[in-house]
Amino acid sequence: MRLLLIVLAGIWSLTGTAQEKKMITGVVKDSAGNALPGVSILEKGTTTATISDMNGAFRIPVSTAKPVLVFSSVGFDRKEVTVGSQTNLSVSLAGETTSLEGVVVTALGIKKEQRKLGYATTQVLQKDIIQSSPTNFASALYGKAPGVTITTNPGGATSAVGIQIRGINSISGQRQPLLVVDGVIIRNGDANGEGYWGGNQRLNGNGLLDINPENIESINILKGAAASALYGSDANFGVIVVTTKNGKGHKGLGVDVNLSANAEKVAVLPDLQEEYGPGYDRGTNMSAFGSDDQGWITQTVNGQTVKRPIFRAYGQFGPKVDGSQVYWWDGQMRPYVSHGNPWKKFYRTGHSEIANIAVNNATEKMNYRLSYTRNDYKGIQIGGKQEKNTFNFNSSYKVTPKLTVDLVGQYINEKVHNRPRQIYYVTNNFGGFFSPIDDMDIYFNKYRTTKGYKWVDWNSNLDVSERLAYNIRGKDFLDFLWNQLANNFDETTNRLLASATVNWNIAKGLNFRGRYGTDYTGYFAETQNRSTQPLSFGASGAYGTNTNRYLINYGDLLLSYEHQVIPDLKATVSVGYQARKEDYRYNSAFTKDGLTQENWFNLNASKNNATGTARTQALVKDGAFGILNLEYKDFLFIEGTLRREVSSSLAPGNNTFYYPGVSAAFELSRALQMPEFVNYSKLRASYGVVGNPPDAYVGNVLYNSNPPGNIEGIPILYPQTSNFGNKELRNEKKQEFEVGLENKFLNNRLGFDLTYYNDKIVDQILPLSTPATIGATSVYVNVGDLRNYGVELGLYGTPVKTKDYAWDTRLNIAFNRNKLVALRAGLEQLVANNLDNGSLVVVSKPGRPVGDLMGYKRRVDDKGNYIINSDGYYDINFDQQARLGNLQPKATGGFINSFTYKNFNLNVVVDFRFGGQVVSQALLYGTGAGLYKNSLFGRDADHGGLSYYTAGGKNIQVAKGTATGPGGQKVYNDGMVLKGVTADGKENTTVIDAPNYYLNTFGWGSWPGSGSNISYNDAVFNNDYIKMREVTLSYMLPKKVAGFIKAQNLTFSVYGRNLFYFKKTLPYLDPEEGVGTNYAAQGTSLGQGNAATRSIGGSLRVSF
Repeated sequence: MRLLLIVLAGIWSLTGTAQEKKMITGVVKDSAGNALPGVSILEKGTTTATISDMNGAFRIPVSTAKPVLVFSSVGFDRKEVTVGSQTNLSVSLAGETTSLEGVVVTALGIKKEQRKLGYATTQVLQKDIIQSSPTNFASALYGKAPGVTITTNPGGATSAVGIQIRGINSISGQRQPLLVVDGVIIRNGDANGEGYWGGNQRLNGNGLLDINPENIESINILKGAAASALYGSDANFGVIVVTTKNGKGHKGLGVDVNLSANAEKVAVLPDLQEEYGPGYDRGTNMSAFGSDDQGWITQTVNGQTVKRPIFRAYGQFGPKVDGSQVYWWDGQMRPYVSHGNPWKKFYRTGHSEIANIAVNNATEKMNYRLSYTRNDYKGIQIGGKQEKNTFNFNSSYKVTPKLTVDLVGQYINEKVHNRPRQIYYVTNNFGGFFSPIDDMDIYFNKYRTTKGYKWVDWNSNLDVSERLAYNIRGKDFLDFLWNQLANNFDETTNRLLASATVNWNIAKGLNFRGRYGTDYTGYFAETQNRSTQPLSFGASGAYGTNTNRYLINYGDLLLSYEHQVIPDLKATVSVGYQARKEDYRYNSAFTKDGLTQENWFNLNASKNNATGTARTQALVKDGAFGILNLEYKDFLFIEGTLRREVSSSLAPGNNTFYYPGVSAAFELSRALQMPEFVNYSKLRASYGVVGNPPDAYVGNVLYNSNPPGNIEGIPILYPQTSNFGNKELRNEKKQEFEVGLENKFLNNRLGFDLTYYNDKIVDQILPLSTPATIGATSVYVNVGDLRNYGVELGLYGTPVKTKDYAWDTRLNIAFNRNKLVALRAGLEQLVANNLDNGSLVVVSKPGRPVGDLMGYKRRVDDKGNYIINSDGYYDINFDQQARLGNLQPKATGGFINSFTYKNFNLNVVVDFRFGGQVVSQALLYGTGAGLYKNSLFGRDADHGGLSYYTAGGKNIQVAKGTATGPGGQKVYNDGMVLKGVTADGKENTTVIDAPNYYLNTFGWGSWPGSGSNISYNDAVFNNDYIKMREVTLSYMLPKKVAGFIKAQNLTFSVYGRNLFYFKKTLPYLDPEEGVGTNYAAQGTSLGQGNAATRSIGGSLRVSF
C-alpha cells in the first residue's frame, strides 16, 4: 500500500508539472516573408526543443517563468525571442535573403555557421566575382583569399587558369584543388605546355572555365586538411566549393538582365632597340655572308646594283638604320627604316561580349532560376575566336512538408576556332625573331601566295614568281601565320552538369539527404590543314578528327541525427557514403602523307592509309564516412570526421585509406567577459589527413599497341611495355595541423583572421627511369616527403562610415615556407624542368625548398672578381652547378578597397608577390640577339663604345675620336672591356667588340663541353610585383528613376582589369606570362605564351 501511494504521488506530481507548461505556437519566415522549414527552436536553459515544419509552423511547450525561445537555422542569424504573455508568435529571421557572410558551404555541401568552424575557410560572394565581368570565376579571385594563388595561362578566355592553395603540395607538379559545384565533384584538371616540339602547340583550357560567373552565388575555399578531410584522396590541394544561384529570396516572378563588353589589349611589350638592323658581328657578316664591314650585302638585280642587310641573321647587329633604299626579301625596294615595335601588329585588339538573362520565381511550394548566357570572344592572337552558350537551371520543390527535391542543371555549348597557339618559334627560337626593321605587313601579305598556297621559299621551284627573293630568318613566323590564318582547327564541346538532391526530414532531429550528379563532356575537334602546294608537285595538306568523351557519375548519401543531450550540450551524428566513377574515351584519326585532292578534308582523301589512335581510362572511388558535432553552451564547437576510402588507381592491399579530421572552435566572446570594444573573438584549432593517389593505371604494367608493319597490307600489332607496375605504390598523404584566431572590434568596424598551418606530405609519387633490359621505360615509386608551413592574415575594416559615404578595406597576405624533407635512398635530387640540355635545371633537394634553380655561373676569384678568359669573355665555371634562385614566392596577397558615396561605388583590387625568381629564356635569347634596348650599350661611341683598331689578330684600344690606327688601320667604336681579372690576377684589358659580346654572353647553350661563355644566371630575375588588378566604378540609379522602366535595380559599371604594375622586377615582359598551371612551368617562361593583356569595359545590370 505504501508503494502504491508513492507511485500515485509521483504521477500526481508529473501531472502537476505538465499542467504548469504553456504551449507556444507560431510560424517562422525569412525577411522576404517566405516560410522557413527546419528552423531549430529551443527554450533557453532547458532541453525542450522542436523544429519548424515545411510551412514554417511550430509548437513548443515552455515551462520557465520567463521563457526565452532561441531560433537558429543554417544560413540565418540566430535570434532570441522573449515569450512574455504571448501564446502565438510570428518570427522573422534575417540572413539568407540579405547576407551570406555568416554561413559557409563546407565539405559535402553541408551549410554551417562561420563562427562554429574550427578551421580556416575563405568565402567570396557573387558581388566580388562579377563586378569586373570576368570570363571565368578563378580570374576574379586574385588577391581576394590569403594563401590562394591564381595563375592564368596567357591565352585569353579559352586558356586554363590554375589555383594553388598553401604552396606546393606535390613534387610531381599536380596542383589543382578539387572543384565541387552544388555538392557534385566535377572535371577540372591542369593544362600545361606541350613542350617545344610536341602536340598541336595550343594553349589549352581546363574544366573550371565552364562555370559561369553570372550564375555563382558564393565560392568557399576549404584550405586545410581538416576542412576537406571528408573528400579524402581528392583533397590534397584543397577544395573549391561553388554554390550557384537559385530562386530563393525572390517573391514572385523576377527577371535579371546583365550585359557587358570589353576591349583587350597587350599590357606589356618588350622595349626594342630601333637603331640597328639584322646582322651578326663584323667578322661573321663579312666571311659568311660576303657583306662589307657595316653589314651591307650588294648584289645585281635586273642589271641594277642594290644593297640589303642580312635578313637571314637572327642577330640585330647589322647596318645602322639610315632610311636608304634596300632590296627587300619580297623583291621590292623599300626604305631601311624602323617600323616601330612589331609586336603591336603581331597582336590585335581583342574583345569580349557577354549577355545574360535570368528568370527566377519563388512560391510556398517551389523556387527556381533559369538563365542563359552568351559569350563571344576574340583574343589578341590573330585567327581565333570563341562562341559559348550556357544554360543554367536551379530549382527546389516541396513535395511534402517533410520532403524537398532540388534539381540543378547546366549545359554548355562551346565552339573554338583556332585556339591561341604557343609562340615558341617567334620568341625564343632563333628562326622566328623579328625586329622593328621588319615590316609586318609584308609577312601578312607573303605567308600565302596569290593562288592560295603556302609561301614559297627562296630556293623552291614551286612558284618562281612568288618565292622569296632570298633566304630570311623570319620563316618560322610565316609558318605561324599560315597555321593560324590558313589552316583550321575547330573544337566543339558539349558539357552537361546535372544533379538531383532529396532532403527528407524523417522525424524530429533526424534528416536524410541523397544526391546523384553527373558531369558529361563530349569533345570533337577537326583539323583542316590546307594543301601547301599544287597537287602536281605532290600531295600535301592534312585532315584529322579527335573525339573525346569524359564522364563522371557521382552519388552521396547522408543521414544525420541532432539531439539536445543536456541543456548545455547538443550533439549531431552523421554517417554517409560517397562514390564516384570516371570514364574517359579518346579516338583520333588522321590522314597520312597528304591529300589525294587539294583541300578535300576527308579521311578518304588520305594518300596512304589513314592512322588512328584509341584510348580508354576508368577510375572508381568510394568512401564511407562519419561525422560527430558537439556544441557546448553555444560557445564551444567540436567536430570529428573519419573517411574510409577505396580507390581503383592502386593495387589491392594499398588502395584503402583512412582520413581522419578533428577541429574545435572556442568562441571567446560568448564564453568570457570581454572588453566592450571586442564584438567577436574565436580561437580555433584543427588537424586532418587528406591524400593524393596517382592517376589511373599508374600502379599497373602498361602496354601500347602499335603497328610496326604489315603483312599483305594487314597491320600487325604488338604490345610494348611503357610503364613497369608497382604493387607497393602508396598514395601521397598530407597531415596538417592548423590554429587560428578571429576577432572583430569597435562595432565590427575592425577585424582580423590569423592562421598558422604546418603540414607534411608523405610518400610523394614520381616516375623514375628504368633500365631498358626490364622491358619498360619507367616505374612510379614513392620518393620522399614534403613540408609546408606558413601564416595567413586577413585584416579588414571600415575606417569611414557615414550616412552617404563608406570606405571598406581588406588586406590579405600569406607567407609560405616549403622544404623537401627526405628522398628515398639512392636519390640526391629531383629534376622538375631542364632547359638547354641542362644549362639550367629546376630541382628539389632534401633540406631545401622545392624549385631551386641550378645553373653554371661565371667563375670568380677569392675576392669576388670575375675571371676573364684569354679571348676577353667571362669564364664559366662548368665544374659544378650553383644555386641561381628559387621559384617560390616569400609573400603573396591582395589589398582591396571599396569606396561608396550615395549611389556610386568604386572598388579597387591590388595584388602582389614578393620573393622568388623567374627564368626568362626569351629575355636571354633576345638580349643575345640584340633585340632589346639593353643591348645598345657599347655598339657605338654614343652608347659608350670604346675606340680600337685591329692588328695582329688583336684589338688595340685608342683614344676616343681617333680616325685611324698608326698603320692606317680603320678605327671602330664598338669596343668593350669586361670588368674583371685574368687567370693570373691582373686587370683585364682585352678589347672585344659589342656584337660578339652579346652574341657570346647571352643566348643558347651553356653546359660542360659546349665551350660557351654563356651563363643562365643572366636569365634569372627577381620576381616581385605589385599590380593594379581590378578597378570598377558603378552607379546605381535611384529606385524612383529605375521605376520608370519598371525596374527594381539598374546599375551601370565601367571597369578595368590588369591595368598596370606599380612595381615589377622582370624587365620588358610580364611576370605572369608563364604557360602551365604547375609551379615549374609558371616559373620558367620560355616565351611561348601570348603577351599578358589589360582589358577595359562596361556593363549594365537590370533587375525587374
